[in-house]
Amino acid sequence: MTSFTVFVIFVHVSIIFFNACNATARSITTSSKFPAILIFGDSTVDTGNNNYFHTLLKANHYPYGNDFPGHIPTGRFSNGKLVPDFVASMLGLKQSIPPFRDPNLSDYEIQTGVSFASAGSGYDDLTTVISKANPVLNQVEDFNKYIVRLKGIVGEEEGNEDNQRRFGSY
Repeated sequence: MTSFTVFVIFVHVSIIFFNACNATARSITTSSKFPAILIFGDSTVDTGNNNYFHTLLKANHYPYGNDFPGHIPTGRFSNGKLVPDFVASMLGLKQSIPPFRDPNLSDYEIQTGVSFASAGSGYDDLTTVISKANPVLNQVEDFNKYIVRLKGIVGEEEGNEDNQRRFGSY
């Protein structure tokens, strides 16, 4: 096959793929019942929680953030948005996911979702001994703090119903 033929095939496959993604995104946003998005994980989904830890694993400096809205480093290990940001946008929730550890989180941000992720984290707490990142078990503790704050925003009874709708039984 010539390189031109390969290029033409690539263009056609790309067009089909992006049209399918666009159609899926439209159907998701119009029929979405997701009230919030919550993210747990490592550097691939850390939206800036490590900015609030004493760790060397930080992305709050250039060149990170060059393609992020405002061109500022936010703590994302990327020059732009992360996958959770795109998912939240496709679901019609918000344009980007804030880190849970941000002390300036608004009630709206709590209600529509946050990221608990920390670069350098792992399922084994020993993974974070050197990096001083937030291990997954601590991310679960942060989730419990999130639930308490969410109930404080929407009220205990509504919070219980809201959490049941959001997360099922836990």
